[in-house]
Amino acid sequence: MISLKKLIDSTQDALVPAQSPAVDADAEKCSPQSAALLSAYQLALRAMGSNGQRAIPTLGELVHTALARIGDSLNRSSSPESILGSGRMVEEQLVQWADKAQQLQKQSEQAITDLLRLVSESTKSTGTRDEKFSREIAELGDHLRKTAGLDSLPAIRRSITEDASALTICVARMVEEGRESVRKLTSQVADYQTRLLASERRALADPLTGLCNRRGFEHQLELRVRYGKPFSLLVVDLNGFKAANDKYGHPVGDEILRQFAGELKAQFLPEDTVARWGGDEFAVVVTGGVKEGLARADRVRHWALGEYKITVDSRTISIMVDAALGVMAWNGSESGPELFARADKEMYRMKEKARVLV
Repeated sequence: MISLKKLIDSTQDALVPAQSPAVDADAEKCSPQSAALLSAYQLALRAMGSNGQRAIPTLGELVHTALARIGDSLNRSSSPESILGSGRMVEEQLVQWADKAQQLQKQSEQAITDLLRLVSESTKSTGTRDEKFSREIAELGDHLRKTAGLDSLPAIRRSITEDASALTICVARMVEEGRESVRKLTSQVADYQTRLLASERRALADPLTGLCNRRGFEHQLELRVRYGKPFSLLVVDLNGFKAANDKYGHPVGDEILRQFAGELKAQFLPEDTVARWGGDEFAVVVTGGVKEGLARADRVRHWALGEYKITVDSRTISIMVDAALGVMAWNGSESGPELFARADKEMYRMKEKARVLV
């Protein structure tokens, strides 16, 4: 933040040049140098948000959205004071994000520590139990050796019968305690496994929409390539989403994304992977070749696009949601990123085509 202030101070004259009646307001407040500085600052905010989202998906959406809003609030007429104020807001957001990330890390470490402690206690318990039964069996062995020195056959028989009975009881207790120990250990391990799986699912879910996030999607894409069975990829990018955000505000934009995500997922099979790639872009791994992918894309156009009702401050807003879709089938040899690049390129081709038609 100090470096940013020095940089802005060094370009103070560029940010607020002398008044001239022949120059409009925006030109007065923003020279080419300061415009480049502002653009670089906004790009840095987007990069921080995007990479924060990739680093910790469960928390990334929060910092990504917050930094995007700060960047969007700045324009060429922004004063040096407002830019410096945005810097303080960025610092606050990063501090909050770091605190939450640290807390999440401690929770993960605690879960692993608890599991290791459980294994350690179970090992210790098993050793203690085995030591106890070892003493009892050793005592029976001593008794049997003494029995061997008896002269009376009835006495020997009686002693052996007693020792056999004691040994049977000892073995039965060993088995029962072993079973109980195993049941307890199995139950505790299952509990920790459930907690770890839940944590893993949260790490692979987009917090805003509940869909698979980018990290989870990339993992699923890698698995599909590894399995080698036919599949296709659908990339969806909402049209005019930024304009809706600017007009109605980010809460409305978030609600559009949530509702659209639900409608989008409803058009696919359980074995398909529906994900939010980032921002207003979505991606789907579709089981089957290009025919299945195109069929699903038609369902999205027919059922997921169109009019959405968003309620804000006790009033309902009607918003038309449109999107560009790109579909590509895996060719059997390319990597996941290569396939995504082809589908993404096709999506942008369809977006440009729609602009020309309009």
